[in-house]
Amino acid sequence: MADRPNTSLPPLNALRAFVAAARHGSFRAAAEELCVTTGAVSRQVCLLEEWLGLDLFDRSRRQVRLTLVGARYFVRVAELFDQLATATGSLREAGDGRVLHLDCIPTFAMHWLLPRLPAFKAAFPDVELSLFTAPDRIDLSRPLDYAIRRDPGHFAGLTPHPLMAERSAPVCSPRLLAELDGAAMPDGLAGHTVIAIRARPDLWPHWCAANRIGADRLRNRLEVDHTYVAIQAAEDGLGIALVPLLFIERQLADGRLVPVPGCPAAETGRYFLLEHRHRDHVALPGLADWLRGQDGPAISG
Repeated sequence: MADRPNTSLPPLNALRAFVAAARHGSFRAAAEELCVTTGAVSRQVCLLEEWLGLDLFDRSRRQVRLTLVGARYFVRVAELFDQLATATGSLREAGDGRVLHLDCIPTFAMHWLLPRLPAFKAAFPDVELSLFTAPDRIDLSRPLDYAIRRDPGHFAGLTPHPLMAERSAPVCSPRLLAELDGAAMPDGLAGHTVIAIRARPDLWPHWCAANRIGADRLRNRLEVDHTYVAIQAAEDGLGIALVPLLFIERQLADGRLVPVPGCPAAETGRYFLLEHRHRDHVALPGLADWLRGQDGPAISG
């Protein structure tokens, strides 16, 4: 067992990774929430286990599960994290500036919102942004003013303001595009590997319907869990990915990904700004208009 540092507190990053993994029952989902790799979460959890000298997870099965000790520890630590978040939010909001609490799905935050934060700060210089990321449900137990979601099933009863359309198109690496050898598209997709996202099973059926192609013809598939994995797989030349264009602006701009000719973009959803109107709600009336103004033009094939 590694020597413990001269402190009674374990590493904070290791605790965050443990709480996220325990809450989701998955290192992979925890990694998406924390915007790190699955390996990083696993290493942090192992570090915490070494520090404690105890096994927090049972890894003997395909899905990691908390041990009895781990479950007891999670209940206490998660409660402390909630108390810390509440105390910190109250302290910061007592200052001169306003703290705006915004909840986004991780992929939207990583690939669309973060690159626009300098513009946000320029537009709202007196507002400090506190950003949370969660893959699906909105946690109303923590401070929240606004959320951004696509699926109405995750609106959590909050007041929706329409933002932008989501348009998706097949993309691939430049090397793979050269190997397509002028195949007639979109019918030619049936002869190539397509990358499907388990978290977005609606994408290929919506796109195929819009382009009058039978989705059942796309039999040669590489399935991955999340959008960011599909983006990386497409960059690596592993197949043709159908992804929302708003998540690959940088990859398209620098040529890491290219649209597949003859495969136009199709609308695959719409995003909404969800307002949580509560007693301490920090209202920012211009937020929805600002977000709409940041929506770049869709790229068509």
